[in-house]
Amino acid sequence: MYTIQTKYEQLVSEGSLTSDNAQSEAILKLDQLLLQLEQSQVSKGIYLYGPVGRGKSFLMDLFFKAVKSKKKKRLHFHHFMAQIHQQLKEIQGTKNPLQKIAKIWAKTTKVLCFDEFFVKDIGDAMILAGLLDAFIKSGIIFVTTSNSHPTELYKNGLQRSRFEPTIDLLLKHCHVVGLSGEIDHRFRHGFQSHFYFNDNQEMFDSLFTQASGSRHHSNIELLGRTVPINGSSPSALLFEFMSLCSSPRATADYIELANRYDVIFVQSVPKMGCTPTQSQLTQGVEDGYIRQTSMIQTSRLDDEARRFIALIDEFYDRKKLVVISANCPLETLYVGEQLSFEFERTKSRLVEMQSWHLTI
Repeated sequence: MYTIQTKYEQLVSEGSLTSDNAQSEAILKLDQLLLQLEQSQVSKGIYLYGPVGRGKSFLMDLFFKAVKSKKKKRLHFHHFMAQIHQQLKEIQGTKNPLQKIAKIWAKTTKVLCFDEFFVKDIGDAMILAGLLDAFIKSGIIFVTTSNSHPTELYKNGLQRSRFEPTIDLLLKHCHVVGLSGEIDHRFRHGFQSHFYFNDNQEMFDSLFTQASGSRHHSNIELLGRTVPINGSSPSALLFEFMSLCSSPRATADYIELANRYDVIFVQSVPKMGCTPTQSQLTQGVEDGYIRQTSMIQTSRLDDEARRFIALIDEFYDRKKLVVISANCPLETLYVGEQLSFEFERTKSRLVEMQSWHLTI
């Protein structure tokens, strides 16, 4: 029988993977689940959590490939939620909509693998408990990765008490396994900046030329909005950072961009979060919801940083390359407080992109 442990040991022996004892429990649990699926005896899913670079997504992908059933799906968590919100719109006014959606998914999905379970949006937070409960009752098994333990999800979020049933469901229906070893697998091949240029516009421009790009000022239309570009090639576009990451851009724009292009070049990326703003997040009332007290300092360009995170998430998940010209090293690209946790994932993904290949 194929096991994840066997495949893991094979990759180690080939030199393409560094053995890490901190991953042992996760491998054991994933192999146990794999066997249970084959024997139709599944009782719980798996929730892998830990710092960036510890191999959570890699192990989940090994598991996903090993599942023999065709009734499996692997997607980024924000893609999943985007699909759910779209389905809710389509059946608006229907009684018990979450249960109906769960039954639709259950027809084609037995194992649902999420990458990057992370809740920031109040719209997601308010429906997740009912959604997960409906999926679980429909027989769907969850395997997910996250940087946070379930009890840390949506911390200090609006109306978090209404999100707590989601945490209870995850703890009850998933084996929670931490991966917090000392090895950061992002750097197993070292870090060579092939597609991240710090104060090196000349090399950035040279790579754009190699990709058959030509500089010109024009516009493209993205979901009904005009976006200025600084150049293009048959499969790539060149943007200024502020054109791509300032208002009114949103995740849907980046999804559409990734649908249409294999690579984007982004220049003039500034250091973000280095200048504190005058306001802090404090307790108050917004649209009828009460925010728990938070003294996290906000900073200038936090909104742009948030959009940049969404951009990198989307292109990374689609295996599409982002080439960057910045005025600071990657490790100091964001130095603020509010998004420091989320931006670690972004840096991790940019590090991994450096080992990809530019498709011309």
